[in-house]
Amino acid sequence: MNGKAGLVISFAVVSAGSLGTMLPALAASAGVNIWTAIGPAGIDTSSGIPFAIDPSSPDTIYAVKGNTVVKTTDGGGHWTDMMSRFAVDPINALVIDPVSPATIYAAGGGPWDYGSFSIYKSSDGGAHWISGLTDRPTSVLAIAPSRTSTLYAGESDVIVTSVDGGLSWAVRGSGLTGFYITALAVDPTDADIVYLAQQVVGTTDTGTMFKSSDGGSHWGQLPIPLPAPSSITSLAIDPATPSIVYAAYVYGYPANGGIYKSTDGGATWIAARGGLSDAVRVRALTIDPGRPARIFAATSDGVFVSTNAAASWTPLDAGLPTLSLWSISIDRTGSILRTASQTNLFEYRFASSTTTVPLIEYVHAQFDHYFITSNPDEIDKLDRGAFAGWARTGLQFNAYGAATASAVPVCRFFSTAFAPKSSHFYTPFAGECASRQADTAWMLESADAFDIAIPAPDGSCASGLIPVYRLYNNGQGGAPNHRYTTDATVRAQMIGQGWIPEGLGASGIEMCSPP
Repeated sequence: MNGKAGLVISFAVVSAGSLGTMLPALAASAGVNIWTAIGPAGIDTSSGIPFAIDPSSPDTIYAVKGNTVVKTTDGGGHWTDMMSRFAVDPINALVIDPVSPATIYAAGGGPWDYGSFSIYKSSDGGAHWISGLTDRPTSVLAIAPSRTSTLYAGESDVIVTSVDGGLSWAVRGSGLTGFYITALAVDPTDADIVYLAQQVVGTTDTGTMFKSSDGGSHWGQLPIPLPAPSSITSLAIDPATPSIVYAAYVYGYPANGGIYKSTDGGATWIAARGGLSDAVRVRALTIDPGRPARIFAATSDGVFVSTNAAASWTPLDAGLPTLSLWSISIDRTGSILRTASQTNLFEYRFASSTTTVPLIEYVHAQFDHYFITSNPDEIDKLDRGAFAGWARTGLQFNAYGAATASAVPVCRFFSTAFAPKSSHFYTPFAGECASRQADTAWMLESADAFDIAIPAPDGSCASGLIPVYRLYNNGQGGAPNHRYTTDATVRAQMIGQGWIPEGLGASGIEMCSPP
């Protein structure tokens, strides 16, 4: 509170529900472990091991062994064969329904392998499988995060889609001109927006990239300035700002590679390979869902990480027995990174915080305003009445003592623009923090008032964490205010009084509190 009298806390700097485009860019924490092999043993593929991680249980992993799907529920300690043999070989892709993680899809087939069912589905965690209704080899498969009954599959020179969870498929692709689909990515907020890359046959032609805004019915080519000859190997979309798209590629003979980035939905592209050698073949990308500025790349020369939205890259290779890697994924908490070579899966666990601090809530009854703080000096002064009118509500929740891979710093601002009802504002979102700093009416009191985990773009918190609701008073009483609470009953009461939910997901979740 910095000794300022007449304190009123919080200000609605964004409209309700707009936080879905504002998530933090946090530098990667130093790993406490080196990479370790987690199996499964006995694999020897030509282009890496497809694998998928259960979003609700990061120690549950599905991987491909030959043309069989295997599963571990203990982070690689033990693996179980979930099906004898699929009718397709190889299996090229595994995807998990993010809403119903027991639903898994497997797809495959060689480039010239027509006539076999190439997409399989399990609704019980891999115990039983049914075959899809498509008869073309499938190179890539993607599920729409915002409408998980919608899937897209790249089958040779066409795209096929399903809107009923893989029970039926329809051929799409008007406007596609290439031969073989090499990468797919679906907008995380709009199931009808999808990007794909195709390979063009020939040694002097570049790969091509397309975008559809109508569920795959029509496609327009995007002007990505790839060198020739080249092939796009991976596409990744920023989960908080879907207009930001990344494309990894390999090119030349022998192959080199790089990364391009678009910030306008593919209309324009810039090179994004600072720190990556021209000789590095970039094969796969993954974005930390809670910190979209943190991106990982699996390459022919190991794992690289960027903590500044692909402006620069640094290696993350300690303990890797092989640097030739083909796929990569990070769990939803941003604390477990996994990558695959041709013969094994590897895991890297980032540091996590176990120290928590309480955030005490206070209310100013006259103003009908709320305030939270973890600062011991502030808590002491508030409890002793140094700031008139403030009293404890009896509610509190926890934050972390330091920023780690699973906790980010929270910005704290102060403004006298509503004097005598001066105001504080808190945000863990880097975009929101930057916008307040650009506003001369607000002073940044701390770039790290406390540290806390943030939810996924759909508003869900990682297992074991407690959702923190954010509510805005809509300017009632002549001065804006926010309330942050873990109590769903309190949330309902505030909405009944005209307060507006703000944050991620339908419930307006801003933070995820440790117990």
